Formats: sequence, structure tokens, C-alpha cells
Amino acid sequence: MFDFAIKENDVPEEMKKALQDNAFLFGSLKTNAQLFEASKLLLNDDGKLKPFSEVTKQFSDLNVNYNQNYLEAEYEFAVASSQAAAQWANLGDRYNLQYRTAKDERVRLSHQALADITLPKEDPFWMSFFPPNGWRCRCTAVEVLKGKYEQSDSEKAIEAGDKATTQEGKDGKNKLEIFRFNPGAQKVVFPPAHPYGKVKGSKTVKENINESR
Repeated sequence: MFDFAIKENDVPEEMKKALQDNAFLFGSLKTNAQLFEASKLLLNDDGKLKPFSEVTKQFSDLNVNYNQNYLEAEYEFAVASSQAAAQWANLGDRYNLQYRTAKDERVRLSHQALADITLPKEDPFWMSFFPPNGWRCRCTAVEVLKGKYEQSDSEKAIEAGDKATTQEGKDGKNKLEIFRFNPGAQKVVFPPAHPYGKVKGSKTVKENINESR
């Protein structure tokens, strides 16, 4: 499914191969994460085996989360991210990049604060905040002729980008920091720091994939 999202975009072959490899890795890490969670459902807190009916219900809920709820958001992100990577690979030197939102009531206020930021491709802002900047983010970056729009202040733009990708979770960690990456520059579809890559067994998954290439 993620591979289809990549093939639908006009991506140079070298970039396409890198994105497909990344999508395969992400899918493998996701499977590992789901299996790890499933393995924890078999026993109660006291270490005793749960009734089959209880395990079945919890397995079903887990499957819905991973293969419906999560999958929809991940697929939408894969489409937007691969489009961003294709765009990055084909950028010209005569243009700056300008951040654009979907301009409707669904736009997040934190993303609206990034609207119309205009900076050269080489600016560090784009290394962390080239859209998409979150699950179901519909923002884009468009090429605009240099001189047509006033160039933004890079430091202020980065500050706004930091705020747009900051949300403290229950563990005190920033849940949105994983989105601070550039799909085209890094040749990846999904956030390199996604939690799937930190689940027990993920290191083995990565090693097996590297050995098979």
C-alpha cells in the first residue's frame, strides 16, 4: 500500500528506490510493533493466562488500531511525503519556496502560523519543516519566483516551525518532534525517529533487512 503511494508520483529512480526501501522498513517495523503488543495481551498482571474471549476482544481492538486507524493516517502521510520528495528532487534554482496551507477551517492554528513563509531551498527551515508536518497535514510548499515575495526571517520561521511541531505527551516527551525532517533531502517516506523503530525487536528487524539487500 505504501509502495503504491510512491509509484503514483513522478520520482527519479534513485529517489524512488530509496523511498521504497524506507516504506518497506517502516512496514516491517510496524508489524514488529503490533506483534510485540499482541504478545503482551496473553497474560494478566499477575502472570496468569487470560480467558480466550478476553484475548480475542483485545486482539480485535489492536488489529483495528494498527490496520484501520493507524493505517489510514500512515497512508495519507505516505502520499503527501512521497509527493514532497518528488517535488524536492525537481526544484529549480530560480525559485524560493513558500509554505502554503489548505486555507480552510480544518487547518491547525500552529500550521497556519507557517503560512506564506518564503525562504530559499537552502535555508535550514526546510530541513526540518518541509511539509507534511504531522499526521493528516495537508500543507504544501510551492516554488515562487525570487523577488516576487518578501523573504521571511529564517530564525523567526524556525521558531514558528518548532511551535508547530511541539506537543508534550503524557511521558513529558514531544510527540511531534518526529516530524522534523525533510522527505526529499533525506530520501525517506516516514519519520526516521518514529516510535516503531524503538520497539523491542526493531534492531533485529533493521539488521535483517540490511543483510538481505
